[in-house]
Amino acid sequence: MKTALPLWTLTALCLATPAMADETLTSASESSVANEQLRKELAVLQADPEQASEACITAMKELRDTQAKISAAEERSSSADLTVAKDVLESDYENAIEMCGPDARRTCTAPDRPAKLTQACAVLKTETD
Repeated sequence: MKTALPLWTLTALCLATPAMADETLTSASESSVANEQLRKELAVLQADPEQASEACITAMKELRDTQAKISAAEERSSSADLTVAKDVLESDYENAIEMCGPDARRTCTAPDRPAKLTQACAVLKTETD
């Protein structure tokens, strides 16, 4: 059963996640592929937020929480905390992609999808082919 999610909540999650990831990931190789894939999926879901499942929303919240922990660890300069948080962040990205990807692909295959999804779906499709 889907839970209605306010548009502003998903929009905030969609907009903040890639920016926060860019700020918190210090190495280009860390989750860059996952970050790009998730960004594409969220571009689709941002255009039609009601298609995001509760699992996707939960995964995005967990990802945001981990990003906040990394920011806090960087401020404390605790490399042990930071290493663990980055490992968790990588898992959170994978989980978010696993939870949000099906929602995005389902949205793109809907016969009555809004025209504003065309470009986002085209970008997502090139990644999954």
